[in-house]
Amino acid sequence: MSKFMKKSILLNFTIILISLLLCGCGMLETAKKPEIGPAGKPTESKPNPPFMQRFVSPPAQLYDLEATSGVIFEGLNKAKWDQAQAGFNNLQSTWEQVKPLVGEKKGVKEADEALGKLAASITDKKITNSYENLNKFMGSIGDVAKSYKLSPLSDIIAVGNSIRNVSFYVEDKEWSKAASKVKELEGTWNKVKPSMEQIGILDQITITHSNVNQIKDAVNAENKGAVDENIANLNESLGKIREFFYGR
Repeated sequence: MSKFMKKSILLNFTIILISLLLCGCGMLETAKKPEIGPAGKPTESKPNPPFMQRFVSPPAQLYDLEATSGVIFEGLNKAKWDQAQAGFNNLQSTWEQVKPLVGEKKGVKEADEALGKLAASITDKKITNSYENLNKFMGSIGDVAKSYKLSPLSDIIAVGNSIRNVSFYVEDKEWSKAASKVKELEGTWNKVKPSMEQIGILDQITITHSNVNQIKDAVNAENKGAVDENIANLNESLGKIREFFYGR
């Protein structure tokens, strides 16, 4: 083979290699988000936080919000409006303190909206609306907490919302709705339990698991006294779990 042919083959090979590399670079690029879709604008999405930031602990005030939500709910469920209002004032103050610390994470806007509705429904003394808006607010706080990857806070909040759902319908002895909500509680608990199973709190995890099963049996038996007793026990266990993970 002549030197000319060798050079020609080498040149062609180089051109092909460069072309493949350029195509590969294009394939590796992140597709740009479209400005418009077939039915309008796409959803607004927040960029992921820096890698290391995803593994920091959530601000302790987010745990305080979960604790305060119980105070408010008890006031609502028992029509103790002074307690509900005092709890709300504390909730609002704590949220305003923690907002600068969490920034523009997913759930912040929704939490603000739910908090405004909660304020109005408590002022108007509307029990159902207040309970629903409280759970919407805490659900949004759960979304905020999901960005803290190593913390089970979002799972603790999810269980808390599920317990309130059961308690709300048991209070008025709406047993069919309570039965539906207790199934959701059981499913939520079984899903999130592994995230909380750590040395130092395993005894409370076992107790909580037992209480969830007992609440389910009591609801199915339409035994309000037994449900109330087991929810009180569950409040204690989950409170201890929350304190264990507080600020972690």
